[in-house]
Amino acid sequence: MQGFQAYPIINSKNNNEVTLRFENELAVNRFLSTYQLFKQILVEIQVRDGREISVKQRNYIYALFKDISDWSGYAPDIIKQEFKFKFECWRELDTFSLSNVEKSVAATFISYLLNFVVEHNVPLSFKPLDALEPEDVAHFEYACLMNKCCVICGKKPSELHHIDTVAANGGYRAKINHLGLRVAQLCTMHHEEAGRLPPEIFLSKYHINGMKIDEHIAKVHRLNIKEK
Repeated sequence: MQGFQAYPIINSKNNNEVTLRFENELAVNRFLSTYQLFKQILVEIQVRDGREISVKQRNYIYALFKDISDWSGYAPDIIKQEFKFKFECWRELDTFSLSNVEKSVAATFISYLLNFVVEHNVPLSFKPLDALEPEDVAHFEYACLMNKCCVICGKKPSELHHIDTVAANGGYRAKINHLGLRVAQLCTMHHEEAGRLPPEIFLSKYHINGMKIDEHIAKVHRLNIKEK
């Protein structure tokens, strides 16, 4: 039925029996009244993996709210409301709570906040890599590459560091095809440190993986992606 959005979620499944969970009592009543009226109903089922936001993710999100607040001059609650509302509109989500939102949604929200932080050079009161869940690190690495800030300390200016060295891939930087090579965005200090250490030791020390160059990274950093 068009306009009906009760959005039940599978709560449990046992053989041929499925238990649905609704957001509130109003949604349950609307569901039942529609069924009784039309004797049939089209239901959108959302399957969840059961993993809710971690304490680490939640603490990190609120730390980002605080740092954006200090940078912008707006109260943390205002920052929270503004970013949640824009994110919900962008992802076409119902209003969610940071107390029990799905882990995957929290990870995407973190990526959304990080993109803003690195794009506007918002100073952080902590090192992001110390606060991120392992699965969230890649989002930050990519954002730093696209906005040219150090993935370790967040500083600008910064430089592109080739983890997979150019010499090992057949020639001069201007001539080789960079697609697929691993890189990281580093400030001068961390770039020099990376040059002194074996690549895997450096990556392990800072818990990063490096990002493989794609067409978007190549365009931002003006890297050749064609064979010459």
